[in-house]
Amino acid sequence: MAAGRTPPAVAAMEGYDAGGGFADIADPAESSADHIPVKRLTIGSWHLLAKYDEHVLLSFYWAERKLVWEVLHLGVVRKMEVDFEDLVQATLTSGGAEGEPDKLAIELHRPPRFFKEHPSSAVSGGAQDVNYVYTTDFTNGQASTENRHVLLFDRGAITTEHTKMMSYSGIRLVHEGAGGADAKGGSGQMQRQGLLGRSGGGVHAMSAHLRQPPTSSPRLDAIILQDQLKREMRERQARYMGICPVRERVYANVLDELTACVGADAPKRGALLRRVTAEARMTIDAYRTVFEASIEFGSRKLTQARETKGSLAEQIEELEGGIGALQKEVSHLEALCESLEHREQQKELSYETRNPELIALEEEQAQLTSLLEVLRLSKPKPDAKG
Repeated sequence: MAAGRTPPAVAAMEGYDAGGGFADIADPAESSADHIPVKRLTIGSWHLLAKYDEHVLLSFYWAERKLVWEVLHLGVVRKMEVDFEDLVQATLTSGGAEGEPDKLAIELHRPPRFFKEHPSSAVSGGAQDVNYVYTTDFTNGQASTENRHVLLFDRGAITTEHTKMMSYSGIRLVHEGAGGADAKGGSGQMQRQGLLGRSGGGVHAMSAHLRQPPTSSPRLDAIILQDQLKREMRERQARYMGICPVRERVYANVLDELTACVGADAPKRGALLRRVTAEARMTIDAYRTVFEASIEFGSRKLTQARETKGSLAEQIEELEGGIGALQKEVSHLEALCESLEHREQQKELSYETRNPELIALEEEQAQLTSLLEVLRLSKPKPDAKG
């Protein structure tokens, strides 16, 4: 076989064209998600058989490069999520006999992330906003310890387009069953082209002996929940200090899950933890109520002070106007008093100052009086005979 050429079977399976590229495949970054119904999901000793449509779904989110197992249970969606970079290999086995389902075995580098649907909240337009929060392993610990997940589908559920998109997205896909030899022969080429499709980025491997032992315990669930909490805080950009509603919601959800884990292993401890949690929340609500009441009281007092200040300002302006008028009247009365006092002083001065003519007449009268006295003394006395 000439170097640099792809076998026809592998080219048909992988979707290569004659020039060495992918033909008739949309860009995964612009592709919508694909949801494939699953008939049976097996992870270690945990099995789940689909009882109705959309009970179990395998979803490929090409743009986000995520692989998701979605399980609908009692109206609540729980899901496991892994990145394409965490996939070691996907082995597709086509059903040989009539009616035999197709099988897809997926091997993972690390355990998936676990989510559950949070109660929806109404948004603008009457729509419902669905949120997912981190939760613990709902497969009895099997998904956290087992790296092989086996899924059964209806025959033909995984189409050629799906396999082409998987190969184009860098997922190592191996075919078994019908045409398996050709597919295995080209698996190395598929892996190399998958790595090139990821711009030369290597797959970070995690050795199998580094995985958790195949046991499940509340301690293991707590460790996994702690890792998911750190990831959730980082992805939602929650603040670790100060008031942060995002951190409050995340911590509340984690505390609920932790309480459920503790209650499953020790019911009395779980009940005590729920009681302490309720008491703490009641205390926080009481403080919040006091804080809100104080804020409302302060706002009400501030509004009243503003209204009172406005009326007092008008009253002060009126009083200042009255004071100005009274000051003018006082100035006028003071000027009038001063003029009257001046007149009185002038009158007193006029009374004290005597007329020169009157003084001359009084002096002349005094001289005449004294002269008359002299004349009376000098007049001869008459004789008694005569």
